[in-house]
This record gives sequence, C-alpha cells and structure tokens, in this order.
Amino acid sequence: MMPPILVTGGTGTLGRHVVSRLRDAGCDVRVLTRSGRPAEDGVEFVTGDLASGAGVDAAVAGVERIVHCASSYQGDPDAARNLVRAASRAGTPHLVYISIVGVDRIPMSSPVDRGMFGYYESGAGRTWRRSRP
Repeated sequence: MMPPILVTGGTGTLGRHVVSRLRDAGCDVRVLTRSGRPAEDGVEFVTGDLASGAGVDAAVAGVERIVHCASSYQGDPDAARNLVRAASRAGTPHLVYISIVGVDRIPMSSPVDRGMFGYYESGAGRTWRRSRP
C-alpha cells in the first residue's frame, strides 16, 4: 500500500479537482483543511492552518508526496514556507508547488487591473517578481 498523497487546498477550486483525479487514479489522499471533516472514499481530512503552521506537521507525517494547491490573497510565502519546513522535518521527498505560468507578465497599472487581476499580484506571484534577477 502506498502512503497517501497530501493535497493542500484540496477543498478549493483547483484542489478538489486534483483530489478527484488522484482518487480516480487509485491513490489514497490526505487533505489539509482548516475545518475538520470525516473521511470519505479514500480521502482523509486533517485539520491545520498553513498560515500559522498549526497541524501542518501532522498533515505531512507519513506522506511521500505533497501537492500544494492552497493559496490566498495574502500570506502565500509564509504558508509555503511553513509547509516546506514541515515537509523537511518529516523527510517528505516530493513537493509539487502549483503556480500560474506567466503571472509576471500581467500588467498591474490601473485600479481596473487590480480589481480584475489583483489576486495574481498577491502571494507567490509577488514573491517571484521580487526574487527575479
């Protein structure tokens, strides 16, 4: 039996599709969620919060793969850092970090741009822009 695959953001827009595809492929899945739920059809839900780090060590314990689909309008770099540190402590060898290809090329010059695409300017997209050579 293979260890479960941890999916962060597994109840969100992208994450629930990732969970569904993994289940269709016969994988056991563990979902890190801020609110507890009972297990269902090969999916275990573990309560935790990436922003504070609470429960993240328990979520990564015993998994060999993590698919990080969780995101928010703020705090993405800290959440990713908490996840990576917990994965490192647990010895989890594989982490897939979902990103938006080309987010750095979306112009953010007007209030309309920010209203439509402000999400892209937050979190990982903003971090990537700052760290670019």
